[in-house]
Amino acid sequence: MPNTTLEDNLLDIPDLPILLERLQVRLVDEKIRREDFRQWITDEVKAEFINGSIVMHSPAAEDHNEATGHLYRVTSFFADIYKLGKVRVEKALIGMTRNDYEPDIAFWRKETADRFQPSMNVYPIPDLVIEVLSPGSENINRDTRIKFADYAAHLIPEYWIVDPKKKTVEQYFLSDTQTGVYELYKKATLSDQIESRSLRGFSISVKAIFDAEENAQAIQQFLQNPKP
Repeated sequence: MPNTTLEDNLLDIPDLPILLERLQVRLVDEKIRREDFRQWITDEVKAEFINGSIVMHSPAAEDHNEATGHLYRVTSFFADIYKLGKVRVEKALIGMTRNDYEPDIAFWRKETADRFQPSMNVYPIPDLVIEVLSPGSENINRDTRIKFADYAAHLIPEYWIVDPKKKTVEQYFLSDTQTGVYELYKKATLSDQIESRSLRGFSISVKAIFDAEENAQAIQQFLQNPKP
């Protein structure tokens, strides 16, 4: 959603046209560097292009890897068995208007996933994004502020922020009253269930994100239950 306060403040700047020309030059240069980034990045490197800069990611901690692995296993199994679409983990580059992200987990509904090509390496806007927090203020700021705002602005319907330290999940949906704005639907803890709207029919205990045995039980339940 456009920031009307920022727009109003900009309109108060007397030399706004000159500022806009300078910004346009910088954005053109940024676009060139973004294309270079896409040529440079490989399967071995986890990096993102955010607001004009390449952001390199350090190796993740065990609790981050475990939560991400459990979520990928259970969401991809559910999407596959019920033919709902495709789930990708960590190395799927999502092309936004300005930035390129590699979310921890992303899901696309079948209508979009059926158009994926074997050679594609930049993915369209997903229907669900899940980010698992890593320690450090910069990492947390990216997931909770920069990506949070960008995902909402690009109308990704659903966003989960998983905290492996606190073992919680914040679930956001786009606002019904404000375009391009997320609203917190639920902050789920270990004793809660969490259900996705975008991955239709998908519901698990929060514990299944953090516990291998609970995760396996969730998958077994999907096999036993009728199609959602």
